Amino acid sequence: MLSNFLLYLIFRFFLALIYFLPFRLNAVFGRLIGRVYYLIDRRRRSIIKVNISVVFGRELNSKKRKTLARESCEHLAMHILDFLKLHKIANPQNYHRFIEIKGLSNLMKPIEKGKGAIVVMGHFGNVLLVRYLCYLNLPTRAAIIRELDNPYLERFVESIFKAHDGIMVRPDGAIKRMQQLLLQNAIILTLADQKAGGNSRVGRHGIVVDFFGIPSQTHVTAPLLARRTGASIIPLFLIRKGPGRYMVEINEPLKQIRTADQTSDLNRNTRSLNQIFEDYIRRYPHHWFWLHRRWKDIPGLEDLYDTHNPLELIQNFKRNQSREWPEGERPLVGTPCGQSLR
Repeated sequence: MLSNFLLYLIFRFFLALIYFLPFRLNAVFGRLIGRVYYLIDRRRRSIIKVNISVVFGRELNSKKRKTLARESCEHLAMHILDFLKLHKIANPQNYHRFIEIKGLSNLMKPIEKGKGAIVVMGHFGNVLLVRYLCYLNLPTRAAIIRELDNPYLERFVESIFKAHDGIMVRPDGAIKRMQQLLLQNAIILTLADQKAGGNSRVGRHGIVVDFFGIPSQTHVTAPLLARRTGASIIPLFLIRKGPGRYMVEINEPLKQIRTADQTSDLNRNTRSLNQIFEDYIRRYPHHWFWLHRRWKDIPGLEDLYDTHNPLELIQNFKRNQSREWPEGERPLVGTPCGQSLR
């Protein structure tokens, strides 16, 4: 308990320090922190490089892959420092000086129809800045948030939600709770870019569909809730334009497939979301959270995060896939991964 409190005190001190630094100095400080982290954390550095190899293959040479890996850590640190500073200075009167919102009508149209909206985001850019949408005249808002291990930091996060009249939904029983909220025309926020997890008690939360050409366990929450409630799925991304300056890009609603075959529809709609993430990651590669083992536990790629030559392993995997499914015959979607969708 004492260690948690000390960590919280360090966090609050750091928060106060960042408040007094201008955004441009924060950016310099962030680059330095990110570069140091990249150099000292060998394990995470290796994960980043493997993920970049999966996404870009030989499109980038070894030097460019290394540069992207380092710069992605720098951007992550800059995002964190920007968030902490904006937490202290942004308010309903001035937030538009720092954050531009593009495509707001894409979010409002489903709400005007009374069907609710599922905002699908990822660990991309300064995702935490989505909180400032709460300054707009929007209906009930909720997000799935795992309870933090540190009770002091947990109270800090709770205070942010309460300040914006947001609802925190815990993973256990989240599907049922979010379904209820959507039927009340709420806006639900969910992250869908990382590997679908879960456990034996609450079940698995995903299905296997392609992500950058490799079958991968992917969250199915948004397509499932949309099918059950009639809500729209709205992809949203936050793009850094400069020190303390961001663009919220609200995409048009996903064109969902609705047939009598629920399994096929969920697979295809989930794959469509993955394709949107793929597009943004390719366009803004520094913005994605590369530290996550996104392709963990894929049959044929079990050694992906332990090999010294991930490119060769990936190429052999794709070559075997091509032999199993000749061109034009490979299915567009995969199969369920044992999820419990309650």
